[in-house]
Amino acid sequence: MKKYGTLIAFGAAVLLGIVAVLLANNWLDKQASEKLVVKTEAIPMTTVVVPKQALAIGTKLTKDNMTLADWPKANKPMGSFENMAKLDGRIVVTKMAAGAPVLAESLAAPGSGVGLVAVIKPGKRAMAIRVDEVIGVGGFILPNTFVDVISVKKLAGGAKKAKTVLEHIEVLAIAQETFTEEGKAKIVRTVTLELEPKEAERLALATNEGAVRLVLRNPLEDEKVAPKPKPKVAKTGRYIPTLKSRVRVPPPISHAVEVIRGSKPIQKIEFKHANSEQRI
Repeated sequence: MKKYGTLIAFGAAVLLGIVAVLLANNWLDKQASEKLVVKTEAIPMTTVVVPKQALAIGTKLTKDNMTLADWPKANKPMGSFENMAKLDGRIVVTKMAAGAPVLAESLAAPGSGVGLVAVIKPGKRAMAIRVDEVIGVGGFILPNTFVDVISVKKLAGGAKKAKTVLEHIEVLAIAQETFTEEGKAKIVRTVTLELEPKEAERLALATNEGAVRLVLRNPLEDEKVAPKPKPKVAKTGRYIPTLKSRVRVPPPISHAVEVIRGSKPIQKIEFKHANSEQRI
């Protein structure tokens, strides 16, 4: 009887397992057959003006090189534009990448002219100097970089003196030309610098007096560093020694007192001087 009981329990367990598997498969089929409802929310969009291709400094904006692009309204850049008609004829003062929004800070003021004239900041001047590969730092001087200008003068006796005449000067543009020197073609470049009027005068004087060299600066450096003030040396008058009179004080004379006490022998007490109570 025990033998059949074990077989019956085993068969019941197998039967219950099969039923559980069937019920689980049935439940999974029902879940898979139900359609999933996905709710999507529309993102508010707007349009911004972007260039169709990369634009260089001094480029004039027209309807041919601009287009409208969809842009999330919440992430609209400050200073961007939605109407191309407002930008027609404006001049680019910084490089623009294709598809990037056109910003007001990247454009010259309306009516400021075309080309390099629009790039010059108010109160500044543009001055060009001719450089070769050595002076131009091997061609690494490009627009929007900063340079220092060093003047090299010839002194009497053949000696030379170098001095930094300008610091942190922005390069506006570069141009390249070819001319013939001793029957050989030579490529030179013209670098246009943005200067203040006084700086332009110093540069003109330096180029007239001798050679100039350009030193490329790191754009992350601070602007012109003010020279440290020289320490002021206090003015002192002529030292006149003063003579002090010396008064010779004679050493004190000791003072003796005799003390008589009855039949006792006379006792003599000596003091340092007459006004002192300190005994010797």
